[in-house]
Amino acid sequence: MKRTAPLLLACLVALGCDLAPKPKPSPLLTATPEAITLIQETQEICVKVARTGAERVRGAEDEQKRAREEALEAANHGGGLKPQDTPDLSASEILEKYLNDEAAPELAAVDRAAGLLRDLMPKVKDEAPPEIAQAIQSLLNSEEQVCARARNPQPSRLRYQESLDYAVHDYNNAEAKLQAVYTVTATDAQYATNKYNPLLDEARAGADRSTGSGMRQLSPEELKKQRKEWEATQAYQQEQQAQHDAAVVRWRQREEGKEPVLAKVGSAPSLAAKENLSPEQRAQSMQTWYAGYTGKAGPARAAFATYLSVRRGSPEKVTPACQDLLSATTALVDDPTALDPPDPAAAKLLHKAYTELQACAQACVSGLDAEAAFRLASYQGAISQATTALQGYGMTP
Repeated sequence: MKRTAPLLLACLVALGCDLAPKPKPSPLLTATPEAITLIQETQEICVKVARTGAERVRGAEDEQKRAREEALEAANHGGGLKPQDTPDLSASEILEKYLNDEAAPELAAVDRAAGLLRDLMPKVKDEAPPEIAQAIQSLLNSEEQVCARARNPQPSRLRYQESLDYAVHDYNNAEAKLQAVYTVTATDAQYATNKYNPLLDEARAGADRSTGSGMRQLSPEELKKQRKEWEATQAYQQEQQAQHDAAVVRWRQREEGKEPVLAKVGSAPSLAAKENLSPEQRAQSMQTWYAGYTGKAGPARAAFATYLSVRRGSPEKVTPACQDLLSATTALVDDPTALDPPDPAAAKLLHKAYTELQACAQACVSGLDAEAAFRLASYQGAISQATTALQGYGMTP
């Protein structure tokens, strides 16, 4: 009897019957990536609104200056100084008119997003660890400041831009702190975009002016099911497209009686050659292209990593990093083959991504923080889509 307990314990351990309670699996985060994606998209809308508003002020100021110069020129030639048909508008008046008229649909989308986020944030606090929920709340607060500055006309265009730049800088800091603890996957971001963009478009069109979000509360099980259904639909559509492409290739080969010409190493294949590639040939050509792309993209990747690490620091550190990034991205964008893989969709997305990153670097060198933030967000969206397009080949951009 004295040996019974030790023997029983040994048997339980040998059979894998641990007596200690097993840790609970980490919860599935559903509202968290959706809230982050919606916050980021809202911030991009507000930066775009403000950037366009500043351009409208610049255009109006130039037009007013031209009208004054023409009137003065006419007076100098004896025509007399005629009174202006319309008085000059101040920068704040121009901005206010722009925000009330042209920008109204985008600001309606911002208001709708704010309502959606009010519904999402309690769910984020319930499902996410405290440090993640806190970082998301800080990001939301910073995004609201960006949008508030975008909607607040200033006496001059310079003050309007400076006010926005300060808010964008704070937003970038909050985003960096969030990225240290949590990053949204490309799949989750695309799912959230497909889910919420129709609601924002409704607001833009004025189809739904209700104060509530108009969304039924979904249980975690329903959200998980909805996400799986969406992913299955995406996979089915990709499979159908691949089968269609393969059928078109086989038909063209039969009609033309010849095999498609594969791209030579180091040369960009023509669009016709890309379309004529069979799935097997395309995969082989993609491997050949990727071997060259990896080496050519290395300097741009390294420069981008340096830029991300210093972009919230002093100008003495940021400006050289931006200059290096501009040189590296320019070399990559100007290369005729680096961003031209045999997959046409991937080629389009890669070129868009690095063109936006090049514009981000140029804006940074010029000291335009808001423009740089806008271009950086555009790059991140495009490179995320490029990542999805290359996943089927086992590649990353």
